[in-house]
Amino acid sequence: MDFVKNYNGRFSLSGKPFRFVGANVYELANLDKDITKRIIDDSASAGFKALRFWLFENKPVNEQIKKLNEICDAVNPFGIKLIISLADKWGYLQNYIIDEAWYKNGYRNEYTSYVKAVTKAFKQRSEIMIWELINEPETDNFNVFYSFAKNTSEEIKNVNENHMLSVGTVGGVGDKFGSYFSVFNKSNFRKLYALESLDAVSLHDYSYDSGFFERLDILYRFKGELKKAERYSKIGSSVEKPFSGLDRYFLKNGKLIRIPLTLRWLWNIYNNKDIRFAKSAEKPVYIGEIGFKNIPGRDRFKIMDLDIKKKFDSGVGGIMLWSFEAQGWNKDGHDYGFGPGEGFEEVVKKWNKL
Repeated sequence: MDFVKNYNGRFSLSGKPFRFVGANVYELANLDKDITKRIIDDSASAGFKALRFWLFENKPVNEQIKKLNEICDAVNPFGIKLIISLADKWGYLQNYIIDEAWYKNGYRNEYTSYVKAVTKAFKQRSEIMIWELINEPETDNFNVFYSFAKNTSEEIKNVNENHMLSVGTVGGVGDKFGSYFSVFNKSNFRKLYALESLDAVSLHDYSYDSGFFERLDILYRFKGELKKAERYSKIGSSVEKPFSGLDRYFLKNGKLIRIPLTLRWLWNIYNNKDIRFAKSAEKPVYIGEIGFKNIPGRDRFKIMDLDIKKKFDSGVGGIMLWSFEAQGWNKDGHDYGFGPGEGFEEVVKKWNKL
């Protein structure tokens, strides 16, 4: 079997370096078979080398195993590799909400047996590249979270040593809104990924278009306070306009601008620190989610091209775009999504050939 592995801190496949540009298709495992197959066909036509999606515990484990086998069979002819997130802090497409009590003991009730059953069942499927323990975790007690990650990753390694494991962390500026993975607690991030049972470092990057008002918009959407979210969204849109003009000016000269003291600037500083840490730990690093907003009058695919170059030059091994809205699914809702035929395919194929 030909599995993606860590070779001297880099992704490796068939004894050669494996660098990839892929896409998030988060609903892939929650759709009918024919839709799943069409999304995979669209992904292959777009030139993606990898797909990332949710396989949360919202159906009986036997049904999830059947669905994932179906996905593996469909991607196999294209050589597409899979990154699979096994739980979600925000509870979307999942039967439970994750909180501090869950990290302490709750995960042992169903999650542990679920992830062991799933990962063991796919031990011999080389289509799978990385299992992620949880998408975008945040915590108010790092030691409790560390124990959860250590115990769970070791349990998975006991039944499946063939696939790589990661956590699904945001990195950069920390989890979505700070807490114990924030920029002020980088030692926690490093301690986590120093675990021998974790093989690859996960970062997320929405730095190019993220602002403080946009972050507040997302926060209140998750809390269900839609009026507040809409208010911050409108403020954020008005603030974005002058920045879009600056972007267009610098893009004409093939440059990306990161104005000091902005969230874009700060996020990149801390992403680069995490990338350097991954190098020192000799573990591959990948951007599990990266987004570029669809702003009228701006060539976001040129931005994507330039940013991918910077990421690969810095040592990143893989980049997963957010999100591929194929066949009308995997909708983003914050203008980061993109669909077939919009112009990104040329960029993706270029970097997946190099």
